Amino acid sequence: MERKNDITIRKKALRLLRLNTPFYLTGLVLILAMKYFYSRAGASQLLWLLAPTSGLVSLISGIPFIYIQDIGYVNHGMKIIIAPSCSGMQFMLITAAMLLFSFVHLAASGKGPGLLGKSPIGKGFAWIGISIMLSYCFTVFINGLRIITALYLPLLFQRLQLFGDILTPDSLHTMIGTVVYFAALLTLYRLVRHLFHPAAEGSLLRRFLPPVFWYFFIVLGIPFLNRAYAQNGAQFIRFALLIMVCCGGIVLFYCACTLVRNFCDTFLQTQKPRSKSGDKHRT
Repeated sequence: MERKNDITIRKKALRLLRLNTPFYLTGLVLILAMKYFYSRAGASQLLWLLAPTSGLVSLISGIPFIYIQDIGYVNHGMKIIIAPSCSGMQFMLITAAMLLFSFVHLAASGKGPGLLGKSPIGKGFAWIGISIMLSYCFTVFINGLRIITALYLPLLFQRLQLFGDILTPDSLHTMIGTVVYFAALLTLYRLVRHLFHPAAEGSLLRRFLPPVFWYFFIVLGIPFLNRAYAQNGAQFIRFALLIMVCCGGIVLFYCACTLVRNFCDTFLQTQKPRSKSGDKHRT
């Protein structure tokens, strides 16, 4: 019986892969093209990310920026530079990959929003376009919040004299980026998953695996494959450990919130019959 189930599951997986291969290949080409573009892009090539991000930061914080060719958006008084490395392009790659490869097969099969088209091919390619556009808008918004947090939180830490040998301004900057980006990625995945599976909660593994995989693969996996550790192995190890600690803390916090919510839901459900019986008794 178990063998038949394994064969059935394997056939379904192969059929799913065969039907969605054009979408996966298209998505892979797009992600690789974006990665290649980012590795060679300067400030002028990333204006489509830098300009709205700096505008959002200015709108929220009131800090004005001016654009300087080949550098980015600068505030000389506060010595702030929104450079290509601050564009959020890597986060956009992670978000696009997560949205595309996690949900394109569901979109092509007819699940989710009914505005994607009629044919499976049309729905699949429509979701690819939506994934790219959504990841762009989401990146501008989240990256703006990250930059604002990275501007003001170190000032608070400095005022409270919290910096030392372990917690440095550079490590705090890395922690801010990791916490903001990873928490936003988990939240977006949960919201989009609810769009395709409104009533399904799923296991904790299903809730975390896609965003965790894409975040770690692009932030740590690709640099590891490119032997980034060869230049400064100790620095790469410290960076990787900091990333894992921050992400692990967010996952634990998310699990704790989920357990508390499930406990509250269970408690409320058990109280409903008692309240009804109590009302009848009083009547």
